[in-house]
Amino acid sequence: MKHLLLAFCLIFFIWLGGSQPSWAAIQEDIDLLIDTKKCPVCILNETDLSGLDLSGANLKIATLSGSDLRNVDLTRANLMLAYLDNANLSGANLQGAQMNGAQLPDANLSGANLREVEMTQANLLDADLSEANLQGAIMLAVKLGKANLKGANLKNANLRGVNRSMALFCNTVMPDGAIENRDCES
Repeated sequence: MKHLLLAFCLIFFIWLGGSQPSWAAIQEDIDLLIDTKKCPVCILNETDLSGLDLSGANLKIATLSGSDLRNVDLTRANLMLAYLDNANLSGANLQGAQMNGAQLPDANLSGANLREVEMTQANLLDADLSEANLQGAIMLAVKLGKANLKGANLKNANLRGVNRSMALFCNTVMPDGAIENRDCES
């Protein structure tokens, strides 16, 4: 009887959505990042870091899901394997950042400076990259899905192994310098 009650409670907990714990930001992690710019494997979900100077920061494997990173300076930051799903990085400066394997589905990177960023095998499914500067970016085997690349600059970017068939292009500068307008509305 005791096992049956325990099983029922477990099933009820899972049914309520308890199988996916909430990973709220940890204040000590926020303080560590601001004080030292070193916070690998930190939990910073839904944190407002907008406008901060985090250039050269180590955020390897950090979770920043849903965080506000508008206009933040992440120049040459280490964001390898970081979780940035649904994060707002609009206007952020990520020039020269290491983002290999980063998870950015549904992230807002509109107007971001991603010049010379390394993001091999990053997940950009359905991300907003409109007006982003991706000149010279290394984007090998990146997942784009329906990413919005309208007005983006991809000149000299390496897109080898990238399926671009569903991504949105309008007034987009392609790696060879040509303008792609296939998704412009008439």
